[in-house]
Amino acid sequence: MKSFMSRWNKKLRLRGKSDKEFTRKQIVMRRIGRFALIGFLIVIVIGGIWIRGVLNAEQRFQKAALNPLTIPNSKISAVPVGKTQSDGTTKSLANSDGVVLPSTEPAASPEATDKKTSSFNVVLIGTDTWGGEISRADTIMVVHVMPEQQKVNIVSVPRDTRVYVQNVGYTKINHAHIVGESKGGNEQGTLTLIQAVSDFMNIPIHHYIKTNFSGVRDFIDSIGGIDMVIDQDVTITPEITIKKGEQHLDGVHALYLARARYSTPNGDFSRQEEQFNIVRAVANKLLSPEHLPDLAGLLLHEKKDIIDTSFSDSDLLSLAWLFKGITSEDFKYEQIPGNNSFGSDPLVRTKVYYWSADLKQVNSLKERLFTD
Repeated sequence: MKSFMSRWNKKLRLRGKSDKEFTRKQIVMRRIGRFALIGFLIVIVIGGIWIRGVLNAEQRFQKAALNPLTIPNSKISAVPVGKTQSDGTTKSLANSDGVVLPSTEPAASPEATDKKTSSFNVVLIGTDTWGGEISRADTIMVVHVMPEQQKVNIVSVPRDTRVYVQNVGYTKINHAHIVGESKGGNEQGTLTLIQAVSDFMNIPIHHYIKTNFSGVRDFIDSIGGIDMVIDQDVTITPEITIKKGEQHLDGVHALYLARARYSTPNGDFSRQEEQFNIVRAVANKLLSPEHLPDLAGLLLHEKKDIIDTSFSDSDLLSLAWLFKGITSEDFKYEQIPGNNSFGSDPLVRTKVYYWSADLKQVNSLKERLFTD
C-alpha cells in the first residue's frame, strides 16, 4: 500500500510539473502572438501611409508643378509667314507687324504662382516610326491635368504648326523632335520638342509620354481593344474601311484611325479629333470599375509600350487611382486656331505648307484650358 501511494504521489508531482511547463509555453506563445500582432499592425499602418503617399496625386504632383521640365523662353514664339526671328540679340523685339519675337532669356519661373496648385501639364507624343529610326512627331497633344477637380483638358497641336525651334528658326513643330534626336538621341529629341511646345503655348511642361506606331497598336491590344463611336466612314485602303457608328477597335484598326487624314472632310483636323477620341476611349477602358483591380499590374506590365516618359511607376498608379471612374464629361478638348499658309523652311530649304496659329486666340485658349 505504501509503495502504491508513493508511486501515485510521484505521478501527481510529474503531472503538476508538466502542467506548469505547459502553462509557461502558453505564456511564451501568447507573448509571441502579441508581438506578431503588434508588428502586423505596424506594417499595416506604415503600408497605409506609404500607399496614401503613392496614391495622393494632389500632394505628389504639387512637386511637379514646382519643378517643371521646361519653361517658356519667350512670351510668343510664332510669327507671320515671311517674318524671321531676330539674330544677335538677347531681348525680345517687335517686328514690323508688332509681333513679339522670341527672347533667348528664359521667362520668369512659374514657381511663385503654382505653389498652391497640383495641376500640371503633360505633352503626349506619337512619333512616325515603328521603332529604331530617327523620327518626327506625328501626334502632339498638350494635356492640362487637374487632380483636385479630377478634370483633364486636352489641346491638339497640328504637326504643321509654324513655331520657333531653338538653333533652327521657324519651322514645323513636328521637325523639333528629329532635330533634337539627330543631335543627341531619343532624350534630346523629346526635350527639343517639349521646349518648342512650351515656347509656343507659353506654359511650363511638367511631364511627357512618348510612344510610336507599334506602341499604340500593342498597348490597345493588351487592354482588349477600345469602344468608340465613329462619326463617318473612314476609308483606309480600298479593302479596309472603318464604318460609321459604334465600333470595337483592336490595336491595328485604332492605329489606322489615328493616322487617317486623307479620307476625312477636315483632313488633319479630323485626324486630331479622332486621336483625342482614342485617348479618351483608352482612359475610359482603363479606369472603368471592372478594370481597377488589375490596373496596377497592367500599367506596370505594359509600360514597355511607352518608349519614353518622365512619369515614375508610382506616378502612373497615383494618377490611375485618382481618376478612377472618369467619364467623357470630365474631358475638354480644343484644337489650335489659325489658318493655312505657305513659306520657306530652313530645314528643307524650300517653300512648304504651314498651319499659322492665331496667337490672340491661342492665348485665349491657354487662359481657358491651362489656368485653374
